[in-house]
Amino acid sequence: MKSLSAVASALFLLVILSSCCSAPKPPVDPYEYLTISGQIDGSEKFTFTPEQVKWTHLHWSEPDDMTFKGKPWNNPRKTPAQWAEFASLDLPHATIVKRQGRDVVALEPTTCGFILYLADSPNGAGHYSVTIAIPKQRKK
Repeated sequence: MKSLSAVASALFLLVILSSCCSAPKPPVDPYEYLTISGQIDGSEKFTFTPEQVKWTHLHWSEPDDMTFKGKPWNNPRKTPAQWAEFASLDLPHATIVKRQGRDVVALEPTTCGFILYLADSPNGAGHYSVTIAIPKQRKK
């Protein structure tokens, strides 16, 4: 009888411990992620501010098959509607976390946003994709 009581006590202790010691919650990700991609043949400059995304074509052909946050961005001259989700974030502290392309993918901070440069110097167009992490909270 004593061993049954010991087993019951051990089971009771396990139930108590498992109910009060649940697994910790994963930390909240402090970033929002923006992915931009497309066919680049030459060089492009995208200026991101709280108000807009401004595209400046620099050399060779204009970009093609552009996407902004996974949705078609058919007119880079027009700020995508999805930009509103990012406009109030800490834009000057944005960083590139993933890049794909055979030449230049660069990000430069500005006082109120950032500039993304895509440049494809080899002959013919190349596919480029960049994922940018933008902090959710403005640094104080």
